[in-house]
Amino acid sequence: MINLSYKGISSSTYGLFLKSIDRSLFPELMPRILEIPGMHGVMDFYENRYSVRLIKVSFTSVKATLVELRTEARNIASWLNSTQWERLIFDDEPDKFYLARVYNSISLSNILSTGEFNVTFYCQPFAYSVINTGADPEWDNADFPWITSLTWEMLSPYKFTGTSKITDSFENPGNYKIDMYSPQGSLSQIIITGTWTTLSITLNGKTLTYTEAVATEKTLIIDNIDMSATIDSVSKLQYLGGDLETFLEILPGDNDIEIDGTGFNVEVSVLFTPMWI
Repeated sequence: MINLSYKGISSSTYGLFLKSIDRSLFPELMPRILEIPGMHGVMDFYENRYSVRLIKVSFTSVKATLVELRTEARNIASWLNSTQWERLIFDDEPDKFYLARVYNSISLSNILSTGEFNVTFYCQPFAYSVINTGADPEWDNADFPWITSLTWEMLSPYKFTGTSKITDSFENPGNYKIDMYSPQGSLSQIIITGTWTTLSITLNGKTLTYTEAVATEKTLIIDNIDMSATIDSVSKLQYLGGDLETFLEILPGDNDIEIDGTGFNVEVSVLFTPMWI
């Protein structure tokens, strides 16, 4: 029997039987189309943006008495209630999660002490890896499944160190691009620690340059989703140049990265959470 967990709590905690799941293959598109008078069809602007993904589940709760059923119903209501996005994980895909919330009211129908109810989870359109490329797990203490799309040596494939031009690559196991259009809750950062006079980062043909000299070791965080650059939580966007209209994009599969500049001694980490449609 398949269970789900929400907010880190399994549905089995409440003795729930998961009767059915409706998980669409992909979320609904928000079409950008225009009807042209006198023409057949529509003009499609091809800018695919996805709406929320609706995941619908049906539960059954069996208790000894009606009083127990109503008491457990209060606990379930508290479990499903949230004011923010929470992780939703299904047992048959334990290495991925959805960012989900419940917006609709939930009706509980019962026959004697057996209750049934339906829940619609409003989810961000993509599934995410339960771990990101910045994880440094210990084998005995890892709290995620052994079967995961990222290797157990997570840090080294996504970390690059040098004092002269670096040309390398890394793999994104997800099947959807991570960029400035990714949903709230997505992660894509370039973290640069060290010293430099000037610096440039090129990822899949797009480049960001940084012109402020850093003589003592600092950490520059470039966030490709929030489109920001900070050192010690202070904005450094005024020193950033290059592809500022898009920042850097992480593609499915192989990604080419180049680090260059003058007078630099840096460690560059690519921190992201893979996404799947």
